[in-house]
Order: sequence, then structure tokens, then C-alpha cells
Amino acid sequence: MMVETEGVIKFNLTFRTEKLGGVDIGELSAWRTVLKDLGLLGQTPGRYDGYGFGNISQRCAGGFVISGTQTGELDAVTLDDYAVCETWDLQRNAVDAKGTVKPSSESLSHASIYDVHESVTCALHAHSPDIWRNSVELGIAETEESVAYGTPEMAKEVRRLMMDMDSPGIFSMGGHEDGIFTFGRSLAEAGQLMVHELVRARALI
Repeated sequence: MMVETEGVIKFNLTFRTEKLGGVDIGELSAWRTVLKDLGLLGQTPGRYDGYGFGNISQRCAGGFVISGTQTGELDAVTLDDYAVCETWDLQRNAVDAKGTVKPSSESLSHASIYDVHESVTCALHAHSPDIWRNSVELGIAETEESVAYGTPEMAKEVRRLMMDMDSPGIFSMGGHEDGIFTFGRSLAEAGQLMVHELVRARALI
């Protein structure tokens, strides 16, 4: 199994420091709180070398809004803790974004999801040892174990999986310890699917 340093941006980022406005993050932040309460998102000294883990996004005018890198320790967030990814290019491993904080290190994986399914409006990236370790038993699709997170290869892997998946959906990141993605046509779809699979996983323990 590959072990990757969590939360480090690996893509080529063009970032414009700008205070965001006009983006509704109310429901997105509510689901962030749920994931944090369940231990699926956050920042804990004993996990992943103390780096923040997990990130969330939803489509917005001009791209998608995503939680900022290394904001997992925050109990409550505002729009200042998010960034908007405006354009992206998987081939160039590049993202153009704006905000007062840089976007999550998994921004290209989120972008790959939105590229494939126009009906998908949100994506949740959580860290669940329970789901991840039981992905085969749960029948959850997995990215190749040899592919590292935050790379063009991972973005392409996500795109490959997405081509054969319907919405809402879930997949496990084989080369990214405990990494799980859900996505859906609404935050309720994606969030409820994550919780449902967590219950299924814990029933196996």
C-alpha cells in the first residue's frame, strides 16, 4: 500500500487572492459539520501526521466552490475558508482558482467528477478506515492502488471510474489511505450515501 502525505497541493495552481461573494455554502457547510462529527473530515494529531483530511465541493456560477486546503481543524467555517476553482486542465495538471485560501489538494479529482457528469452538483471526499478497508466486501469501485492522490494520474483514474458510474455514486481511492468519494445530484444524495455506506461498513466489523 502506498502511503501519501495528506493535504499537500501537487497540481500547478494559479491563484488569485480575492474575497468571495455571492456563493451559497449554507448546506455544504452543514454537511461538512456532519462529516466532521462522524470523524470523516477534520484534523487530528494521531491521524495522517497531523495534516487535515477530507474536503467537499459543489458547483457554482463560474466553476465549483471547494473547501480550502488545511482547513480541517476548523469547527465552523465561512466563505473565507473556501475557494472557487474557475478553470482546470487535467493534461497540464493545472487549476485556476480564487479566494482568500488556496483550494483543496484534491481539487482535480473533484473537477474530474464534474467533467464526466453534468448532473452531478456536489462531491464529498471523506476519510473512513471502515469503508476503505471493506471496499471489496461492500462492492465499491476502487482507483488503482499504484496511483497517488492529487496527481494527474489520480484525476484520470477518477474520470475512468466515473465513465461507468451513475449518480449518486461512491468510489474508494486505492492508493490514498482511507480516501472515499461520494457524489450526487444534490448534497442530500451524496451525504446520505456516505452515511449509509459507513453504516454498512460498520455492520461488517
